[in-house]
Amino acid sequence: MEKPSVISLDDADIWQEDKLILAKVDFRLAPGETCYLIGKSGSGKTSFLKTIYGSLPLRAGKGQVAGYDLLSLKDKDVPFLRRKLGMVFQDFILFDDWTVGRNLLYILEATGWKDRAQMTARVLQVLEMVGLNGAEKKPISSLSGGEQQRVVIARALLNNPPIIIADEPTGNLDPDTSDEILYLLNRLAKEFGTSIIIATHDYRLIQKFPARVFKCIAGKVQEV
Repeated sequence: MEKPSVISLDDADIWQEDKLILAKVDFRLAPGETCYLIGKSGSGKTSFLKTIYGSLPLRAGKGQVAGYDLLSLKDKDVPFLRRKLGMVFQDFILFDDWTVGRNLLYILEATGWKDRAQMTARVLQVLEMVGLNGAEKKPISSLSGGEQQRVVIARALLNNPPIIIADEPTGNLDPDTSDEILYLLNRLAKEFGTSIIIATHDYRLIQKFPARVFKCIAGKVQEV
């Protein structure tokens, strides 16, 4: 029996304004599964991800992400969809002059948490999950690039999302640090059943941490 998918696209056309970027996309991601998204710059990787997290509307075909129907998704539903998604980008987008803890508490406040004791406990919990115990009082500016990316992953985990979307998560990191981040993402998939999409140009990572690979090429998405 086929496992339920946390993301499914069937015959989906992905548009950016009046330009068809990817045609008739079929894609499935199971709970706890990791996959890679590859392709040259401009091949449609970002448009694919933006459709999944609700920044680009799906206009044709079928699409389902974490229980949300992309074809009928309303603007008011997008924030609720995004609570089901942890986002990890190449540019860390952290407040450098704040502490680690304040960066994370800010996200909890923004997503509707109220109880300060619960918020503090959750911050400490996600920092432990990413191997940054005791870092909550450190300023972001004092951390290495790899540590900052761990904070970004901790931030992505705050609301316990079933899916993490990682867009070039190791783009600014050296190979050893990139490996650490991939080890961490793989462990999250195994231990917590988190589904992960990693868009990357780093083929070395794909060889070292094998998973299904989808390639954006010539206006299509092909499994390779």
